[in-house]
Amino acid sequence: MINLAVSTALAAHPELAKFGQIKFDAPDAPRYALANGLVVYIVKDNTLPVVHFSAYIKAGSAYDPAAKIGLAQLTAPLLRDGGTAKYKAEDIDKTLEYLGATLDTGAYTEETQAEMTALRKDLDKALDIYADVLRNPAFEEEKVKIARDEVLELIRRRNDSPAKAAGREARRRFFGPANPYGWRNEEATINAITRADLAAFHAAHFRPNNMILAVSGDFTSDEEALAKIKEKFGDWQPAEVIKPAVPAPDHQGGRQIYLVDKDVAQASIVIVQKGVRRTDPANDAITVLSDILGGGFQSRLFAEVRTKRGLAYSVGSYGASLREGGFLITSCGTKNETYSQALSEMLKQLGLVGSAPVTPEELERSKGSTINPFVFKFSTPHKLAVERALEEYYGYEKGHLDNYVKAISAVDAAAAQAAGKLFDPSSAVIYVIGNSKKFDRPLSEFGPVTELKED
Repeated sequence: MINLAVSTALAAHPELAKFGQIKFDAPDAPRYALANGLVVYIVKDNTLPVVHFSAYIKAGSAYDPAAKIGLAQLTAPLLRDGGTAKYKAEDIDKTLEYLGATLDTGAYTEETQAEMTALRKDLDKALDIYADVLRNPAFEEEKVKIARDEVLELIRRRNDSPAKAAGREARRRFFGPANPYGWRNEEATINAITRADLAAFHAAHFRPNNMILAVSGDFTSDEEALAKIKEKFGDWQPAEVIKPAVPAPDHQGGRQIYLVDKDVAQASIVIVQKGVRRTDPANDAITVLSDILGGGFQSRLFAEVRTKRGLAYSVGSYGASLREGGFLITSCGTKNETYSQALSEMLKQLGLVGSAPVTPEELERSKGSTINPFVFKFSTPHKLAVERALEEYYGYEKGHLDNYVKAISAVDAAAAQAAGKLFDPSSAVIYVIGNSKKFDRPLSEFGPVTELKED
């Protein structure tokens, strides 16, 4: 008789093939500088009859005046949507649609970006619009009102996602109300912005010596591309651009816990600690250690919080670096009824990261997961131009990209361990949005709690 009973024993987990780290040298891109200070990186690519332009302007939300927070975010879309000296807003839309071209603008913490893609045969017309958008925005009153209303609607809906709200508010509490890295748009500051403010912000920051262009596409030569750029941007006058000072984070030490008591399905937990500025040499070791701690399925946080205890669907950590500082953030979403178990384990792992030895397996996995995706930063000619432009834009020394793989590979267990000193859960901002009526333990057991109203 054949026994058809199914064994309940689990099959052994298959051994996956192991691959070494990718050996990769970042390609170079020619750099040019116009007499007015405009820096241009050009990568010729004749595979398709298409051209790409990416502009990076040092004019992000960190450059907003304190009384008009949101100015950069309002300015950016209106560069395109508010018309220009030569083109009405509707004409820009119709012309780009007819050409099959795209032109998008947006503002972030430390930069405003303007992206344009067009067919080679339409370059002259598309580039004329692109240059006028960057140089001569008109900020049409009707379009300003529409853009303002859109931002106000985003403010009204900013707490729709508790997880996003917890991340935003944790950073805001960490940096403090006087620090632009922690600012958020408010109805009062948006309503205070006038068309004159938009024009003044543009005049102060949108200058050729405050911008870098990344260009790629179907040009016969770099000289042809450069000639077209000089034609549209060469007579743009440079000016002194003053960078606003960014103070140190308001949070200087000691644990601070904040609670927004809200009837939500699960609790959102965010822990923020001090990081380092973008160009700090410690970033390589921090990158490796952050990945070991919470960078993926095999990270310590994922293994302990999700795999072993089943307390969260997603949990992780990462470091974010800015011009004048940075932060380390750890987060998860978990059931209200077991939130304390998840928070306890997160704090435990943050405490251990500076003392628990980094194993050879962890080190090798983390360096591989950091290095191997690096090649995809250069997967297209335009990405290459962009990466070379951003290397300079963000203030890295020349050679940062060339030495990145070598620098990450050089991180050893001792260096990763030393980076763990930054992780100090006793000196962190902990922000929780959850239903305290369902909490298994009072949040106050983790330290003094400040309860906040959602706003």
